[in-house]
Amino acid sequence: MQKHPKPQRGTDGDVIWHRVGAYLIDSILMALIWVAVILAGTSLGDIGFLVLAFAGLVATLVYGFLLEGLYGYTPGKYLLGLVVIKSDGSNCTIGASVLRNLLWIVDALPTLNLVAIVLILLTDDNQRVGDLVADTVVVKQQ
Repeated sequence: MQKHPKPQRGTDGDVIWHRVGAYLIDSILMALIWVAVILAGTSLGDIGFLVLAFAGLVATLVYGFLLEGLYGYTPGKYLLGLVVIKSDGSNCTIGASVLRNLLWIVDALPTLNLVAIVLILLTDDNQRVGDLVADTVVVKQQ
């Protein structure tokens, strides 16, 4: 996996459905991690479950917060040829990634991503709340 692939600037308007697909892929992958944690944890008793639940939480944080900051994408974005960059074209940072992903709370709850979808459709650079605050955009990879 390539760290921070070269972005194709100006393609933020062409990636809306790719973003939806990447979100679904990432959600499925995270769900599989948690299913494995729950299934394995139930057979290990209370302490084993807590240890695995902690490991699942760490995996969730790494997946959601660090991958975009370290590589510029999550597995879902990578599979669909997307990369997260700063609005000025520079690489997404860990801080920006943490900020944009923490703000999924605003984008997703309680409207099941309706806020995110509306903002992506209405903003010039197709940004959701997390993107606006973190000053990031999602574009195609070159």
